Amino acid sequence: MLAHSLTSLPDSQEPLPRFIGAGTPMRDLVRANPWEETPLGPIAGWPGSLRTAVSVVLHSVTPMFLWWGEQLTQIYNDAYVPCFGEGKHPAALGQAGRRCWPEIWHIIGPQIEAVRDGGEARWYADNLVPIWRNGHIEDVFWSYTYTPVFDEQDQVGGVLVVCTETTAQVLAERRRHALDLLARRLLGCRSDDDVHAAVTQAASDNPGDLLDVTLLSGAAAAAFRGSPELVVIRAAELQLCDQLALVFQVSPRLPMDCAYRQFLEQFTATVCATLSRLQSDRALAHAMAESERLNSDLNLSSRIKDEFLAMLGHELRNPLAPIVTALKLMKLRGQAGDTGQEQAVIQRQVDHLVRLVDDLLDVSRIASGKVELRKDTVPLADVLNKAIEMASPLLEQRQHQLLVDVPTVRWHGDPARLAQVVSNLLSNAARYTPAGGHVTLATRIKGGTVQIQVTDDGNGISPQLLPHIFDLFVQGNRQLDRAKGGLGIGLALVRNLVQMHGGEVSAYSAGEGRGSTFTITLPDSVVADTVAPAGSIVAPEAASPEQNTGLRVLVVDDNQDAADSLAELLDALGYQPTVAYDPAQAIALAAASMPQVAILDIGLPGMDGFELAGHLRRLPDGAGLKLLALSGYGQENDKTRSRQAGFAAHLVKPINIAELQLSLA
Repeated sequence: MLAHSLTSLPDSQEPLPRFIGAGTPMRDLVRANPWEETPLGPIAGWPGSLRTAVSVVLHSVTPMFLWWGEQLTQIYNDAYVPCFGEGKHPAALGQAGRRCWPEIWHIIGPQIEAVRDGGEARWYADNLVPIWRNGHIEDVFWSYTYTPVFDEQDQVGGVLVVCTETTAQVLAERRRHALDLLARRLLGCRSDDDVHAAVTQAASDNPGDLLDVTLLSGAAAAAFRGSPELVVIRAAELQLCDQLALVFQVSPRLPMDCAYRQFLEQFTATVCATLSRLQSDRALAHAMAESERLNSDLNLSSRIKDEFLAMLGHELRNPLAPIVTALKLMKLRGQAGDTGQEQAVIQRQVDHLVRLVDDLLDVSRIASGKVELRKDTVPLADVLNKAIEMASPLLEQRQHQLLVDVPTVRWHGDPARLAQVVSNLLSNAARYTPAGGHVTLATRIKGGTVQIQVTDDGNGISPQLLPHIFDLFVQGNRQLDRAKGGLGIGLALVRNLVQMHGGEVSAYSAGEGRGSTFTITLPDSVVADTVAPAGSIVAPEAASPEQNTGLRVLVVDDNQDAADSLAELLDALGYQPTVAYDPAQAIALAAASMPQVAILDIGLPGMDGFELAGHLRRLPDGAGLKLLALSGYGQENDKTRSRQAGFAAHLVKPINIAELQLSLA
């Protein structure tokens, strides 16, 4: 046959038909089809009009279909193939139209004949033309044109179809309309029976998608099982109402695809929303009572916030007052006067301010999950002694008697954080116990669990306050002078840090004026007593002034007072400081005489400390320069960034002298 000879003998004398083309499945099928067995005859004998029409079809990217001759022999392109689904293609190529489409010939037959008889094109928009595909009749919607194709005798030789399947769009609009109708009906429902009636009516409104809908609840919903004709949508699967399901009898003429199932899920969700609304209406009285409770809690939170802000202002002003007074006394006495007492006052108040700021930062870091425990195995006595040392100024000031029971066991956890926890409890006991009272720090060991108790005979805790004692910014009744101090965040820190260790903390008081007991329980934290391994790292002692003689230190800070005071401190410790107030001055000083150490403020204007460090290292003899970062930001990510930038240490303002000497050593 001609088609087979063209395919198998590409070097034959007769060239391939160019109007058909090649390189796509349908072009290859058209060339290989035995056309001599059809009314069209061999390709070589096709008239020019047919060749032109076939060329248009096969070279188009739009779905096209051509019927030619009295038998309406079919030719179509690659873009049309998906429209067939499964079952008709490729047998439809070269087949007579009536034989290929018997299920819809009563629809399309008259449309084709009208074009052939009248010679005028016809347009059909979103027309339902159900076809046999994928093993059954499917409701399919099309927008298509029938255009006459004239032959050499100026007669209608064929009909060209340019079509687009619009099933998805038509079904989407139909289903949207059905959901709108359902929502409007449900809006007027006042009982569950009204909802059942609205659901039944919705099936009647849209028989193309819903043959029937049944609403089930309780055990019936849980026990019901679906089938190919019955689709069950359970509300629980949609994270909606529990124990509720809708059973849909769906159309056998539509595929159960994602769009169909989504429509059923939206239908179910709409019904669930109405049932939830009715349930909410029935519980309105309870909701109003809950609203009143929430309003009361909100007012309480607002009052606590206002009290905290007032306390914060008081606590910050308290240390500032003696600092200002001490500075005035030092100025009045002049250089010859003894300022030791004033310096001690300033140091105590600055330490108090630093403690307040550290507590506030700890609350922020814990709330944002940025606190990481640095666990180690240490003697528990060392940790508790550190806590006593931290709280001793307040205990001594209040002239309390402290009784201590410290065990000789080793404990695994974060020593600094546990010392902070116990110190907060001791300070809290000292603050709320009248002068000359008694405070007890006791421990109990039960297997691997350690219990730490802080007991006092002070003011006690009222029954109303006790359940909230560990909440943030909560304190007992306080006088206007705020004499007891504190911001109401210490116990919140205690609870959070203990929980980070996997433990718990509780409070007990027999009532106001009858003292209180705070108990920390840390399970699985006591370890067997071991000897420290050889080569353990011991923190070096701070260098003495004699060791520092001759060490040249460059201080760079745009705050001139801060830079000058740090330089004076370094000079008093035996170093040789040089001061620069901006990056350009620092680079010039280092270029003239390279220091051995540079303390750089990270927040410099124009060029930050990290960039300045790079410039200094690129100067002659700058490769061996030791860099220390200075910043008001001291969170772990700040310190990590400094280490990555090549700084040997990260010092947080205000500078701790011991830490400064250790970093310079």
